[in-house]
Amino acid sequence: MGSLDRVREILPQDVLEVVERETPIPTIAQTAGRLSREDPTFVRADIGQIVSVDSELEVLYGPPVGIEPLREALAEFWSLTFRVAEHTGTALKPENVAVTTGAAEALTLLFRCFGSEKTVALPRGYWENYVNGVALGRGRPVVVDYFDAQGRLDIDGLSRQIDEMNVRCLVSNFPSNPTGAVLSEEDAEQIARLVQDKDIVMIADEVYSRLRFDGHSPISLLPFAPSHVVSISSASKEYLLPGARVGYILSARSELTNAVLRKLIRANTASPNVLGQERVLALLQEDLKALRAGEEPALLVKIRAELSARRDQLVSVLSRHGMSTVGRPDHEPMGTIFLMAGLPEWWSGNDTEFVDAALERKAFSAIPGSAFGIPESVRFSFGSMEAKSIQELDRRLQEWKAGIS
Repeated sequence: MGSLDRVREILPQDVLEVVERETPIPTIAQTAGRLSREDPTFVRADIGQIVSVDSELEVLYGPPVGIEPLREALAEFWSLTFRVAEHTGTALKPENVAVTTGAAEALTLLFRCFGSEKTVALPRGYWENYVNGVALGRGRPVVVDYFDAQGRLDIDGLSRQIDEMNVRCLVSNFPSNPTGAVLSEEDAEQIARLVQDKDIVMIADEVYSRLRFDGHSPISLLPFAPSHVVSISSASKEYLLPGARVGYILSARSELTNAVLRKLIRANTASPNVLGQERVLALLQEDLKALRAGEEPALLVKIRAELSARRDQLVSVLSRHGMSTVGRPDHEPMGTIFLMAGLPEWWSGNDTEFVDAALERKAFSAIPGSAFGIPESVRFSFGSMEAKSIQELDRRLQEWKAGIS
């Protein structure tokens, strides 16, 4: 048995109280919904919403863990994309999916479940909002290194850091925001064995899993260690819908997604955005047609090709100005919509001062690497930069450098 097989045993007491508290409203609503579908004259007096005034405006609350067609589609999508049944013997089912208000809510709830009063290890080069999520979950964030100085996965070093800091929850984020680092399948197998050996929960932030440019298949850690890994993703990036606020949690252990998170999501936000879910479902169904046929989805191919071209152009521009990529040593950034670059020799200040100076010059915006635990570097988002923007960045860096010289 792994950590997720005894999920209620490892939940904090206050979270467990919420999970186990009897709440009649959602139970009655579920039964009433079924009865009203069977009998249109069934009288519903349980809905806390104004209805039958203007049906064109009405959008009813959805279930706490997401509308059922989307849960079904996400389970099939994840199973096909990451060959879940091939690894575990069983494909994911709708009860293995909990839809959330973006991946941010997913992270916050999982940090609350598995990080409370515990040490939560973040990868060096972490999304800066992880620290807030761990703090809200009353955990203690620390930073660990996944790779050695040559860019190899340092599994022994990672194991040692887990022991020394008594880590009970490990976060992975590959492809990585902010560095664009990716994992190989061999890397994934080694990490999976480690979390199983240590019997710790891994929260795998896999929002960018399909946005990788090295020609290799996307990787999810969940199928490699289903008793220990919980995966998170969202529609924000690969479906171009960050404003829809649709994220999702996947676990091979439905006790987490279908029971525990059902109660926690209802207590936190009641339910995810129904209109956003419907929009995502339509796009996901197109993806599934391609995946069932063994093909790559057309929208994904288009997005990935555009991002790969922008990444290449941006790396070339930054290199010309003495800004080499930073992240997994000796590896080019091969995923996400971000990359990190070191400060140029012609700049004498730190990363925060560099970004502030760029803004003061009205030249460009970027994020200082110290926000991600990698000081003396800068994060650029090529997701928001068209080819002409990257060309303009080239011109403005050249003008800035010439002014300093």
